[in-house]
Amino acid sequence: MLELSLFCNGIVLGLVYAAVALGFSLVLGVSGVINFSHGITFTFGAYFFWAMYQTLGWIPAMILSPMFVALIGFFVERLIIRRVYGQDPLFGLLITLGFAMAMEELIRMIFGPATHNVNAPDFANGVIIVGDFLYSQYRVFIAVVAAVMVAAVWVFTEKSKYGSVVKGGMFNSEMVGALGHDLYRMRLYIMVLGSFIAGLSGILAAPIWSVKSGMGNSILMPSFLIVLMGGLGSIPGTLIGGLLVGICLSMGTLVAPRFVDMIPYILMGGIVYFWPRGLMGQQNIIE
Repeated sequence: MLELSLFCNGIVLGLVYAAVALGFSLVLGVSGVINFSHGITFTFGAYFFWAMYQTLGWIPAMILSPMFVALIGFFVERLIIRRVYGQDPLFGLLITLGFAMAMEELIRMIFGPATHNVNAPDFANGVIIVGDFLYSQYRVFIAVVAAVMVAAVWVFTEKSKYGSVVKGGMFNSEMVGALGHDLYRMRLYIMVLGSFIAGLSGILAAPIWSVKSGMGNSILMPSFLIVLMGGLGSIPGTLIGGLLVGICLSMGTLVAPRFVDMIPYILMGGIVYFWPRGLMGQQNIIE
């Protein structure tokens, strides 16, 4: 039963990784900026939620917190990222990394270095029993919400008119602009959407990972590697990459716990070696 429990934990973790990586991929594809502030938006989501949920309740805080994170994403795009469009991607990486480091230190100054605990909601604070197998209801709740986020973005990009424009912008944003679409506005909207997804993912992770200033670092690099593995602009590829990383990390704790942190890098190296564009990518993002 331990193996089954770890496998299920890997699926849950993979879905959260996929949701965060999806926001990372959208911003990278449309703007061409490697947004290393994506992890801190994950952290902001958890902290906003922790500050509000005991007063407002679980669901209201879960709805409001990602909106505040999306607002932060709005200002980050307008005041920071917009300045480096069309320049060397290294500039975007450095400026967003510097912003993330500054915000992490600001969180420590305001909330302190201590770890804060968040309780699971009452409606999911129990276990599911199937024969001899017991599993946390809250982890099932995380999986459902993360899967809905991924599915919603897929429906948006595949079935809506504006989503088609966004999808086109991920592969040739300058051509989209030349066709009369407001490229700056589209990049702004995608940054807000990516921040919202990261913030909501931070809320989902808070009761399991606890709330701490460095929690965004633990999800930033796996998310970036998942984008490389799945392929830029491919939602199915991002989902597959996220599940691969989540399941391998979870099962790796049983097989080789000392080397588990190396697993995402080994996976990424093997996949990119054989599929330079990622598993399902149409654009080579490592050239």
